[in-house]
Amino acid sequence: MKILSFSVCFFLFANIASAQVDPQLTGPGLEIGLISGSAGVAPGKSLTLGLHIHHLPGFHTYWKSPGIVGMATSIEWTLPEGFTASKIRWPYPENTFMSKHPCHGYERDVTLVVDITTPDQITAKEVKFKAKSAWMCCAKGCFPGFETFEITLPVTNKPKPVASAKAHLSKAINELPSKKHNIESIFKSSPNKKMITLTFQGDFKRPLKEAYFFSSDGQISSDQKQNFVEEKNGSITLKVARSEFSSDEKTTIPGVLKIGGLYLEIVAKLEG
Repeated sequence: MKILSFSVCFFLFANIASAQVDPQLTGPGLEIGLISGSAGVAPGKSLTLGLHIHHLPGFHTYWKSPGIVGMATSIEWTLPEGFTASKIRWPYPENTFMSKHPCHGYERDVTLVVDITTPDQITAKEVKFKAKSAWMCCAKGCFPGFETFEITLPVTNKPKPVASAKAHLSKAINELPSKKHNIESIFKSSPNKKMITLTFQGDFKRPLKEAYFFSSDGQISSDQKQNFVEEKNGSITLKVARSEFSSDEKTTIPGVLKIGGLYLEIVAKLEG
């Protein structure tokens, strides 16, 4: 009996101890790496690279405009002579939380897309791409990360696609906010007012569901509740408090409008 009691007590103690370890307080919370859509580089032909991020359950990283908390993932390139890199092409963001603070980021697996322009002539037999990246991965706790990733690719006139990387990059490109839409957006309040008023006019499916505007330059905070009102003329209006960190004298408000299952790239221009 004594041995049995000791075993039971030890088993209960082990369970209690393991229950105190919260995986959302243990970093790094992700798997991250540089991928290439093709297994080689062709002179004069563009190359698509991506920073692929797999988030562990409960964790997220941040969009280019995180909101009131967080840090956008960054990439600083070291490229061979004659090569240039585009800015990051960001897939549409999600609403998420750092602890209790609402923010804009990614909980799903995501790939940050970068287009590489190559010179018309490449004398080397292979080329190396270096991407110095920094990120913040959060759940109940936050874990900063820093790493320099490298890919070396042979120079060839007929580079072969890399199936797994191509799939990640294609998914990311399909998730880029659409620029092709008929939604007109107007910034109706003056640049210095504490309340921002935006109107959107176009073909909206009714009734409106899950509408949200992701401010890409921080003029609208991620902690403000957004209420969209359907007007009699068919437009919708958003009135929301301006961020206390917003720059003055802005005459446009860029962002991503989520409406239903669509994500639309928007630049609201000052009325008049």
